[in-house]
Amino acid sequence: MGDILSSGPDRPRLFERWEALPRRARLLIVALVCCGLLGWAVVSVLPTDRPAPAARHKVPYPVHSTRITFVRVTDVDVARRSFRIELRAVTRDPVLVRRVTQEYRALTMELSPAQPVTVRPGKAERVWVTARVTSCRLLPVRARLPFLDVTLRNARASQDLSFIPGDRYARALTRVFRTVCGPAARSRPATG
Repeated sequence: MGDILSSGPDRPRLFERWEALPRRARLLIVALVCCGLLGWAVVSVLPTDRPAPAARHKVPYPVHSTRITFVRVTDVDVARRSFRIELRAVTRDPVLVRRVTQEYRALTMELSPAQPVTVRPGKAERVWVTARVTSCRLLPVRARLPFLDVTLRNARASQDLSFIPGDRYARALTRVFRTVCGPAARSRPATG
């Protein structure tokens, strides 16, 4: 027979090493490899991307989603030099009407009752404002397109909206000024 030549040292091969391990060690290695393969299979099957969140409705600025209109002037009290203004507010997104003021220095205004008015989408809300004349001398004889300043607040921002309620409002305001500050009213002292 011929000689067998081998190169390198004579070491145990992989299979021989495996056979040399105790039975418990071989079972533990097989269990760990199976768990690793099972974990890899589960992770590779699951989607890696999270589902896209539902599109959020971006809330516009309150001045873009709210419309306020003049309805009427009522409850004129000559003795107290006061009257009430009814406005109507509609919105596409929930909004608070926090304040209503007028450009005239001699006219004070506040919400009635004196708290913010919540306006919800799809429902017109009445906004009542109580106005009081503080000085007849400083009021104009005729209100010419007066504007109202309204402070609005929603989930996005707080903003001031200046708007001209229109000719009907100007005529109603002029009548009130003449009623409250006219000759008949001047003969009585103001109260309140």
